Amino acid sequence: MEQRTKWQTLKVQEVVARQNSSLTTGLSPSEVEARQKSHGGNILSLPLQTPAWRRFLSQFENPLVIILLVAAVASFLAGRPTDSLTILAVTIVNAIIGFVQEQKAQSAIDALTRMVKTECQVIRGTDQPRKIDAAELVPGDLVLLSTGDRVPADLRFCETKSLQVNESALTGESLPVEKITEIITEETGLGDRRNMGFSGTLVTSGSGKGLVVEIGDRTEIGLINALMNRTENLQTPLMARLENFSKLFGIWVIGFALLIFIVGIMRGMDMTEMFMAAVSAAVGAIPEGLPAVMTIVLAIGVKNMADRKAIIRKLPAVETLGSVTVICSDKTGTLTANEMTVQTMVTGSGFFSAEGVGFNPGLGHVYAQDQRNPAADNDLRTLLTAGVLCNDAQLVHGKGGWVIEGDPTEGALLTIAAKASHGVDDMRRSFPRIDVQPFDSGRQLMVTLNQHESDSYIWVKGSMERLLPLCSHAWKNNAPAELDQAEISQQVHSLARQGMRVLAFGFAPWSGQQLPEMLPPLRFIGLQAMIDPPRPEVRDSLAVCKKAGIVVKMITGDHPATAKAVADDLGIPVGQIPCVTGVDINRFSDEELLNATRQTSLFARVAPEHKFKLVEAFQKQNDVVAMTGDGVNDAPALKRADIGVAMGISGTEVAKDASDMILLDDNFSTLVRAVEEGRNVFNNLVKSMVYILPTNTAQGLVIFLAILVGYRLPITPVQVLWVNLLTAFLSLPLAFEIAETGLMDRKPRAPDAPLIEKALVLRIFVVALLMTAVSFFVFFYERRIMGSDLATARTAVVSAMIAVEFFYLFSARALWTKMPSLSPTLNPVLWPCLLATVALQLSFSYIPFFQKMMESAPIDVEAWAVLLAVSATVIPIVEFMKRFR
Repeated sequence: MEQRTKWQTLKVQEVVARQNSSLTTGLSPSEVEARQKSHGGNILSLPLQTPAWRRFLSQFENPLVIILLVAAVASFLAGRPTDSLTILAVTIVNAIIGFVQEQKAQSAIDALTRMVKTECQVIRGTDQPRKIDAAELVPGDLVLLSTGDRVPADLRFCETKSLQVNESALTGESLPVEKITEIITEETGLGDRRNMGFSGTLVTSGSGKGLVVEIGDRTEIGLINALMNRTENLQTPLMARLENFSKLFGIWVIGFALLIFIVGIMRGMDMTEMFMAAVSAAVGAIPEGLPAVMTIVLAIGVKNMADRKAIIRKLPAVETLGSVTVICSDKTGTLTANEMTVQTMVTGSGFFSAEGVGFNPGLGHVYAQDQRNPAADNDLRTLLTAGVLCNDAQLVHGKGGWVIEGDPTEGALLTIAAKASHGVDDMRRSFPRIDVQPFDSGRQLMVTLNQHESDSYIWVKGSMERLLPLCSHAWKNNAPAELDQAEISQQVHSLARQGMRVLAFGFAPWSGQQLPEMLPPLRFIGLQAMIDPPRPEVRDSLAVCKKAGIVVKMITGDHPATAKAVADDLGIPVGQIPCVTGVDINRFSDEELLNATRQTSLFARVAPEHKFKLVEAFQKQNDVVAMTGDGVNDAPALKRADIGVAMGISGTEVAKDASDMILLDDNFSTLVRAVEEGRNVFNNLVKSMVYILPTNTAQGLVIFLAILVGYRLPITPVQVLWVNLLTAFLSLPLAFEIAETGLMDRKPRAPDAPLIEKALVLRIFVVALLMTAVSFFVFFYERRIMGSDLATARTAVVSAMIAVEFFYLFSARALWTKMPSLSPTLNPVLWPCLLATVALQLSFSYIPFFQKMMESAPIDVEAWAVLLAVSATVIPIVEFMKRFR
């Protein structure tokens, strides 16, 4: 692996020397041209694309699709070209649907490429900046940045002026990062490299100048792109189970057909007739309708999830949700609101708290902890006034709700003032600004001078460590009071331990029209403590996850103290190791990383490649991993995870395109509901298989036993297909069944668990044996007792098989819940399917067109009474078997 230069550890002059550039004139035009030839453009590479024809053909590699193709060939060999063409048509339609789904999933890399298509200001050959396409940048270019600019490449800053950059999409850090020019120690995570600017991040305030050190694929976002390109699309648990099941079932079908052929030859029967009988048995044993039914079950799950604001981008992901054992959740924007919110205020008159999350001032209110009226408290009003006046942000109501233009920390100060019913615009009109000293990282203060009527006031906000020494008095009950610095320091540390960011405020009267070089003694007003708060609904969702046996791990780029405070607030258990950082992950061996994933639930200060490694570590322990996220940094892990879950509102396009599922409301509880729906989808898939397979098994047994005892075949090949068609049709209501009681009280299915558990396999064989016995009984009754002709007896056998499936459907609606507990009206398609089946089977028996095509004949009322009576025995037998799991 190529060694990357740690630019953050080099002094500015060393970077200039290595890049052979200048801090005043940048690169010359000739040097730019030479470097463009040697380094290429500032664009991201696309992966080698699989040809469209190859992607389409890959749709036919699924074992179940192969079984369908075998059924088509077998039908053709059996002299049924119409049936063969029908099966082929279904297969091709399914392939087209899968091909279209894959095409959509390939757009993740395109979204990454679009992110770097931006313009930027550079200095080349002169001291005058000019605007160019960011794709034309080369290492050594001198780039100018100001508020609102997107960083066009990875930069080493050589000059900053109150420069703050929002890197949340890349690092997960919710607050803008104050940028500096000094060197940084080598062992730092991405979020702590404050002298670096990263491609795709956004300047929120201030200005700066930086030298381009990495472009295109060598930028941090380029490394994410490379991870995306290398990430394999994992086989879902459902597809793995189906592949294993299909192989075993295919072997059974081939072996069974050979057995019929061999037994027939040994009994001296015609070889051609036995070949056709073997083919007929194979056609009967292959569940042609099962792939279509399973697709319908998955599609219904997709629709149900969409109704619950969860959009599925890949069909198998529906079922995968039900298998999830670990959720790796990003903190910012997923567990938290990604909106800084003031929660606690401290003034000379006491403590105040605020409810509500985010920038919407209509959500929540301010209340005093000692029951005083906040609206009448002058000290609180003064504190909120300081937060509004010493502030450059704007609180704006747009189509999508309330948003902040500017720094989110300053936005939180505006929101809390509005919550306390103090008009932000009114305050600013009453105290027009005369002068300002912007926030400076060296002083860690912002100062404004505002006029009110005939008086002027200096307002100051900043860190407690810098502001408190400038204060001579406290402000209490609207008057100067004694200042207790020790008590204030204790209050700040107590709030900081809760993961809050604390700002201090002070003011002083001033007679001039400009700010002085040295501030006069200030009056300490109080503190405002804010946090990116947990979403209110997440706690309940985490409790449901715990009950369902799903482990939640927080993986964030934020500071460990902040992450731990959020975890404590939400009730996420810490584990034996309190927190693992990105620096820890870098020095861990593979075995140490596996141990760490078992011993902690909290990972902080992690970079994109760390998230990727963590997902892989969980998968090595046979966990089925869901990764939630919204930033660019989450994309590789989203794609690597068994199911990637992106946020629909706050999520970047890159995250959405890399995901399997998108939460439209960014709501963690929506994910939990989706997990429940995923479990129900798997249940309904298993119900469909347990319902359909007895028919296929019984038809093969009927043909085999008839040959074994020397009977004429009780059912013809075309009638076999008719029974399969109606069985698949009758199974449709199972796709619409609601979740059984206690579904989320069970542990997740083990990834290596069989598709159908032993008790259900036994049920399949018992129902198949019952159907076989009923078929032979009806055939014998019609031929020997009633003296019916062969067509009539065969019609009775087909009707008996359909009747068994008709009654079996009532029990099959739940795998383990007893039939009396199932509502006959909650399933919207149950009765329409049952009535349509009755109509179709009566048509099979009595309409001449069907009689000619299906070789059927009318059967009398007595025959119906007998076959219905013996077929109905399936209900008590299956209900009895539900007792034993």
